[in-house]
Amino acid sequence: MQKNLLVFTLLLITLSAVRCKKNTDTTPPVTTDYQPLTAGSEWNYMVTGTNAGAFKVTATSKDSVISGRTYKVFTNSSAANEYYYKSSGDYFRYNSIKELNNQLVEVLYLKDNLAKGQTWTETKTVNINMGPPLGTIPGTVQFLFTVVDKGIDYIVDGVTFKDVIKIKAEPAFSVLVLGTPTSVPSTSDLQYFYSKNVGLIYSKTILTIPAASINASSETKLGVYTIK
Repeated sequence: MQKNLLVFTLLLITLSAVRCKKNTDTTPPVTTDYQPLTAGSEWNYMVTGTNAGAFKVTATSKDSVISGRTYKVFTNSSAANEYYYKSSGDYFRYNSIKELNNQLVEVLYLKDNLAKGQTWTETKTVNINMGPPLGTIPGTVQFLFTVVDKGIDYIVDGVTFKDVIKIKAEPAFSVLVLGTPTSVPSTSDLQYFYSKNVGLIYSKTILTIPAASINASSETKLGVYTIK
């Protein structure tokens, strides 16, 4: 009798462990999403300042491989297509940057797995018009991104967005002059706000590069949007 009782007890313990393990394995992981990619999602933006106007970004069902990554294709009603990719908290974008004379640049623009105050850098090659006698020559821009704030509320035109990440980008430019890396003076104030399950809700972009005749200052605000 004692032996049977022992076997029965061990069986109950084993079944209980298997049941617990099964429940643990089927629990969905906690994920965040600061750039929905579902086809048919739409974002309407209003721009004031430089390049003022309105435009709509729409997620399509198309893909495009860029630098070995499979990007989702987005249409832009006032510019060329935009491309977005995300993996394990890293968000990449490939599009034309108006503040850099509409040059196409791929950049890791958001890391939602970093804490407030943490940073990362991106170094890119761009063409910079230095004027006579150099003209347009290849240059380097290094972006220092900082998570300025995280998990905050942010109001855009009376609408309160929850769980917002604020990112600041600080660019530093340089070019090769007679084989010597030379810093290109610039001033900037680049701020971006991303809301969970929505995407970009507001940005402030001020960039001045006197040597390249770049002087841009604008604000972009999200209006009506639909997330599929």
